[in-house]
Amino acid sequence: HSLVSTTASNELYWEALLESPELTHSEFLLFSMLNPGSLRSTFVRARELARGLREHISREVWEEINALYLFLAYRRQFGAGDVHELCTETQRRTQTILGLYDNTVLRDEGREWFRCGMYLERADMTSRIVDAKYHILLPGDDSVGGAFDRFQWVAVLRSASAREAYRRLGYSEVDGMLVAQLLIFSVEFPRSLAFSVQALARHYQQATAEAPKRRRAGAERRIALLNLDLGASDVEQVVDEGLHEFFDEFQARLIEVDRAITEDIFRAEPGRVAQVRLVED
Repeated sequence: HSLVSTTASNELYWEALLESPELTHSEFLLFSMLNPGSLRSTFVRARELARGLREHISREVWEEINALYLFLAYRRQFGAGDVHELCTETQRRTQTILGLYDNTVLRDEGREWFRCGMYLERADMTSRIVDAKYHILLPGDDSVGGAFDRFQWVAVLRSASAREAYRRLGYSEVDGMLVAQLLIFSVEFPRSLAFSVQALARHYQQATAEAPKRRRAGAERRIALLNLDLGASDVEQVVDEGLHEFFDEFQARLIEVDRAITEDIFRAEPGRVAQVRLVED
């Protein structure tokens, strides 16, 4: 149930149950087409998008996408013990696709937009992973720092592929505040909120280098402010003020960035763009 909450899918799950009463949480998150955020739904859409962009991706990337698609198609029936193997293999194959894409694609505007989308999604999901632990799985006062609490924080680190990075920082014990510091504010760890927002700012600037200033300004301003706010804060401050509230606001601001990019860049009317260019010229 906590994983459904992490993906903000509680309402969707209850709606899906009305149509499919036997639907389990695992089935909903992994294979249900009633859930647009399930592993299967996501990859079906990703494959269709890749098909439409076939001329812009390499043969090696397309073959890996198809291989993962077939792997998931043949794994519809699984036992509880297979979930870890399924997720681990999917993660490994996804990283292979990302690596192949990044090493075979032209360094053009399309690649920069791909990176923008990747870091937007990464920042959102990392915030949800940590928020789930703090807000949904938070133990009672007598359990904080206990064995079960530490076990949950280890799970959070593994979910973010951050276990080794945490160890390399020299931390011998798993501590919630240190985990939160790493996953929120570290500018050296690629899956942290701070790193993702900085990378988003960099790739957005490169993606919109040729765009009219007025079209790119809305999202650019929102990303810059988010970057500044993260740089001016620390884990003690956000915990004192409310970590769940911090994540709620952070996710809402990511939605604003996404909306600004969609409306001002991708859905901008040709006539409006022409008017902007005339004004700037």
